[in-house]
Amino acid sequence: MKQSQEIIGIPVFSVIDGREVGQVKDLVINPEEGAVEYLLVGTDDWYLGSKVLPFSAVLGIGAHAVTTESDTQLAGLAELPSAAALLRRGIKVKGTRVLTRKGDLLGVVSEYEVDESTGKITGVEFTGLEGNGETTTVSASQVLTFGRDVLVVDEKPGETVPLAGGPKVPETERSGGTAVDPAVVERPRESEATRLFIERQKQFLMGKKVIRDIRDDAGNILIAEGAEINEVLLELAEIHGKLMELSQNIK
Repeated sequence: MKQSQEIIGIPVFSVIDGREVGQVKDLVINPEEGAVEYLLVGTDDWYLGSKVLPFSAVLGIGAHAVTTESDTQLAGLAELPSAAALLRRGIKVKGTRVLTRKGDLLGVVSEYEVDESTGKITGVEFTGLEGNGETTTVSASQVLTFGRDVLVVDEKPGETVPLAGGPKVPETERSGGTAVDPAVVERPRESEATRLFIERQKQFLMGKKVIRDIRDDAGNILIAEGAEINEVLLELAEIHGKLMELSQNIK
């Protein structure tokens, strides 16, 4: 396993001719796969722009270099629209706020770990909100969403993602996919900062169009594609913990 900081900044070498062909400038994340799909590589031809190296073309990631078969594996962004599309989405992971599916802010991502053989993100480390510098690591299996603004994690029944110095809060029971009256739903306690964050998110979503069906945990459609977001739909999305998903599927 490699931390992102162990990959970014190291040179990229062509095995065929033993030549340095660039330097890793950043990791391009595919949020749906939870994996590094490309390496963004800076080359001597800086005036032509950065190039990308598909992770599938990486032969190895060592302590001092990334190796690939040859410089022909590198491509410009114009040649790989999928890479350009991922870059435009701006998924950085590092520096992203960590939010539970119930709406509690836990901290900020300080590092993440990558399986150098597959590119899969295996773990995420975050610094807590207390400001004491203590960090917590969660498995990638607990990450629900790699988002541009927040990374959403799930709490297991009866547990939470551990946070140094913080209390454990049991997960509330789910609604089972049926319609729920917001007035009778008991919601978890939220800090003022968390509530402000959620309210701003709601204001941003109001009036937007949904571009994909939003489903509950049982697979039932909560909000249909094409719907215009209003207060009722926002309330429904919040009850089912789908605000983050909703915010990523609008136009």
